[in-house]
Amino acid sequence: MIKLERNFTPLIMNPLEVRTLTDKYKAKGDCVWHIEELKTALLHLSDNKCAYCECDLTKESKYMEVEHFEDKHNNPDKVMEWDNLLPACKRCNGSKGIHDVVHEPIIDPFKEDPKNHLKLRLYRFREKTLMGKNTIEVVDLNHCERAVAKRFEIGEALLTSIKEALEKLDRFIENNSTKSKNRLLGHVQSLLLECQKKSQYSATAASVLHAETDYHELRIKMKAINLWSEELEKLHLLSEKISMECA
Repeated sequence: MIKLERNFTPLIMNPLEVRTLTDKYKAKGDCVWHIEELKTALLHLSDNKCAYCECDLTKESKYMEVEHFEDKHNNPDKVMEWDNLLPACKRCNGSKGIHDVVHEPIIDPFKEDPKNHLKLRLYRFREKTLMGKNTIEVVDLNHCERAVAKRFEIGEALLTSIKEALEKLDRFIENNSTKSKNRLLGHVQSLLLECQKKSQYSATAASVLHAETDYHELRIKMKAINLWSEELEKLHLLSEKISMECA
């Protein structure tokens, strides 16, 4: 779960259309939010990921749903309010259901930075605040079969990749060849790209990366021999912005 930005409003969400569709929902209960332009806009905001668990919503095994942060049953006037809509997977949306976020607040990633409320421990989210605790329980962020298992898979693969990068650095130091240098740089860049906000489960990947001493050793050694480029440092800093505390 990472901080998201709502930096545009789709044309379909003009005041007249919003009012018309809201009135239609209140009168008939129709699913007026099933609009492709709206879904496309929401996916764009989250880089095609669920706003809660960060799974890829464009894969065939997933299904993107328009999530109403303040639930539509208790807040019908907000059923088409742009600031109240999020992209979510079927599991997260179903887990949240009609939870009352007004009386028992959870994290809205468009308004709150999740890392201020959550931390990571053994691939499970732990609360730093009451809002974080509510979010974990309401959205079921620690669902073992899917969420935790996927975080474990990504985190362990990342740790292996860091060790491989250190091995490639040692080989380059030994032979000082162009091939070895290019393999190392390509590997480290790919490693850091996995920890950017556009990637699946980026909060987990970035958190594991920045908590790992081998990664910091890699960065220090590459800096010492002038191999750590400005581009790598930019990726490093961007990943640091979304990394959570690892308890």
